[in-house]
Amino acid sequence: MSLHAIGITAEYNPFHNGHRWQLQTLREKSGNVPVIACMSGWVVQRGEMAAADPWIRASMAVHAGVDLVILLPAWYTLRSADYFAAGAVKTLAATGIVDTLVCGAEHSGTTSSSLSSTASWSLLTETEQQIKTLLQQGLSYGAAWETAASQSQKDAGWFKGANNLLALAYQKALLHNHLAIELITLPRQGSGYNDTELRPPYASASAIRTALRNGVSAAELAPFLPDTSLALLQCREINYPARFARQEDILSQLLSDRLARQDGNYLYEHSSASQDLCCRFYNARQRLQRGFTAFCQTVANKRDPLPSVRRLALQLLLQRSRAFWTITPDPAYIRVLAFNERGRGLLKQMKKTASLPVIIKPGREEQYKDTSLYPLLQLDSAVADLFQLLIGNTGTYGSCFTTSPVYVKQT
Repeated sequence: MSLHAIGITAEYNPFHNGHRWQLQTLREKSGNVPVIACMSGWVVQRGEMAAADPWIRASMAVHAGVDLVILLPAWYTLRSADYFAAGAVKTLAATGIVDTLVCGAEHSGTTSSSLSSTASWSLLTETEQQIKTLLQQGLSYGAAWETAASQSQKDAGWFKGANNLLALAYQKALLHNHLAIELITLPRQGSGYNDTELRPPYASASAIRTALRNGVSAAELAPFLPDTSLALLQCREINYPARFARQEDILSQLLSDRLARQDGNYLYEHSSASQDLCCRFYNARQRLQRGFTAFCQTVANKRDPLPSVRRLALQLLLQRSRAFWTITPDPAYIRVLAFNERGRGLLKQMKKTASLPVIIKPGREEQYKDTSLYPLLQLDSAVADLFQLLIGNTGTYGSCFTTSPVYVKQT
């Protein structure tokens, strides 16, 4: 029997009560339909290393009701929202069984078709020219889109808020790639995406990470996380304040070494960033004495917000050419992170329906070197190695290839 599934694009950094509410609401509205999540791995789209590795975060999701979690390759998480969304949508479409995509949004739109209409308008050539003109007038990227939408009598609400922007990016990706997947938005619950205060019952992932960084106890976090998420965050008795501090210190050292030997032109030729951002990044290098975060905050401006600066830093540390970062690749594989028994059934179905190779147990790196999978897979491996270094596992290499997916047995 053919299976059809609902797709979710997520970071689950970490999986919290708001994510659980989304799943429960999905099931209430759609019945007991299988759910596949395409999740970022070691680095998230805002340019930060994840609070936990992808297998731990995928396990959180499956314990909470997701049936199958697949990886969004690092190339897409190290770019802006449009690339992130396109990579996730194409990966989910490649399963051959996802016919609906669900995402959270703060904005519901002035009409039921406002998201689709706004997305269609944003893809027009004349709209692109309108944005360029507004940018030349000194507006920030976000303000330019809001202004252009208002001038064109489109719903500018979709350009305000991180979740709204992602919803718009998903719709654009579906339209641009002619994918027969329906997009449904659900209202975001509780705190805003960037809210750093713990507000019951739905704290943002940002607030939870801030609490971990500040050493908040498990008892204080319990109201905001499913029990399994809390247990998995604690499973290795991690000292999160020390981990975040060590990560800040190592990033400062690595970047200081890179900027001591290269100039702004090198930065431009090894990233997707603009020439202006690369020059400001290089010229501010002495600010690294104050720490990685302070340095990034110094470089950021209204044209290049903080996530763009952090993504540039990570791109530089991964040492790829500008051609690598600017020639947009299509997804090359479906990498399985975690699944339950129904997820096992989805994988069996995908043997017939998937348009990309499904990687369950990667094996050795050497077996991929002469394949089309290798460029994206090797970047995933490099990001995984950097993640291990930043969390204190010095000299740990190859976890991307050696780690098998997590099977969560249902009770």
